[in-house]
Amino acid sequence: MKNLAIITIALLLVHCEPLVPQQSTVRKQLVFDNHDYEGIVGFAKILPIENGQIKELENPIVGLNESDQLMLSFDLLTDQFENLSARIVHCNKDWSKSVLRDMEFLNQINNYRITDFNYSVNTVQPYINYSFQIDKPKLSGNYILVVYRRANPDDIILSRKFMVVDSKVSIDHTVRVSTTVSRREQNHQIEYSVNYGNLLVNTPTRDINTVLLQNHNWYTAITDTPPTLIRANEGFIEYRHLDLKTNFYGWNEFRFADLRTLNVSGRNVSRITNTGAQITAPLKLDGSRGDLTYIQNFQDINGNFIIQNNDPGEDFLNTDYANVRFSLKSDQINGDVYVWGQFNNWQLNDFNRMRYTTQNGLGRYESNIPLKQGYYEYLYYVKSNDLPPYYFEGSHFQTENQYEILVYYRKPGNVNDELIGYKRFRSIQP
Repeated sequence: MKNLAIITIALLLVHCEPLVPQQSTVRKQLVFDNHDYEGIVGFAKILPIENGQIKELENPIVGLNESDQLMLSFDLLTDQFENLSARIVHCNKDWSKSVLRDMEFLNQINNYRITDFNYSVNTVQPYINYSFQIDKPKLSGNYILVVYRRANPDDIILSRKFMVVDSKVSIDHTVRVSTTVSRREQNHQIEYSVNYGNLLVNTPTRDINTVLLQNHNWYTAITDTPPTLIRANEGFIEYRHLDLKTNFYGWNEFRFADLRTLNVSGRNVSRITNTGAQITAPLKLDGSRGDLTYIQNFQDINGNFIIQNNDPGEDFLNTDYANVRFSLKSDQINGDVYVWGQFNNWQLNDFNRMRYTTQNGLGRYESNIPLKQGYYEYLYYVKSNDLPPYYFEGSHFQTENQYEILVYYRKPGNVNDELIGYKRFRSIQP
């Protein structure tokens, strides 16, 4: 009888455990980048919060000693609830995993349950939106937030980068035409200096490193730039190169698609079709701008995107997904063409690679990408041995871009890289 009672209690405990979908039992390799590990991941973004307000157009960087916070918001394209957790991974300046233990950079146990979620309402594409306010680490530097199924830390769903800065240096900068004559019309040249004052620095070229970002794109980041002048007695380092070491292509102002309403066609949207099973939104046919003179028609948001629902009487949980078709009129080129922007984390992969097709004698590149209702900016990127990346866009010094300077510091004797300086600016002030 005693054994029977024990078995009965055990069975009751098992049946009381909530049933959750177990979609993957395969061990996944963590990618130290913004990465989705399953096709059910929709919109996902780390958003800064300042004075209780979400700043959608700000970058995922927070001050160590400031009151601002970061929040992860993401959708899983399913109507089945998942028990999810998150953990934080500390990284070196090059986004490799550091050797620090969790207790050295966190104040709490590194296992955070994600309990804030909401089901979509009356959407063609069902989804569950999860949100999670990130516990601010106690050290500055680079971090990866990893979301996984609670029962299995190796069953990773997504990972996203964020940074914590402890401002200890001053940064000065200049954006100018390239000193390389052949690139004067196409490039931006960033010149800058760092004043680190009385910071303990034994070897400036080793202890202090900088990163330059254009439009918060880590794939085109300029790293390990050697200084051109060091005045150690003044705590001063200067980076003013006469070659291409700190040059970026200016590119062109971003193209855009206004999908904030799915009832009618927004700007640059050809039409909206809702079959009840799927919403499709082919964009208007784009053409090459590679040979055109620079024209600034509007103030863009430098490749960023905003989730927004402008349909009357609807709100965030009514925000739907559409299958968006990008089309670029062109002859076929020797290389691959990609749709490129912050919405796909600037990645070049099969998800955003375009396929060449011919319809009614008209050649074009096409790509179908599911996007959540909102406003999106993008460019067409060419990966080729013969053509420049900006082949379809052109590259102009006049183009307005957002730049960031990050200053990393490894204190002599330490094993971690601190982020001690951060500056954001535009190439052309509006």
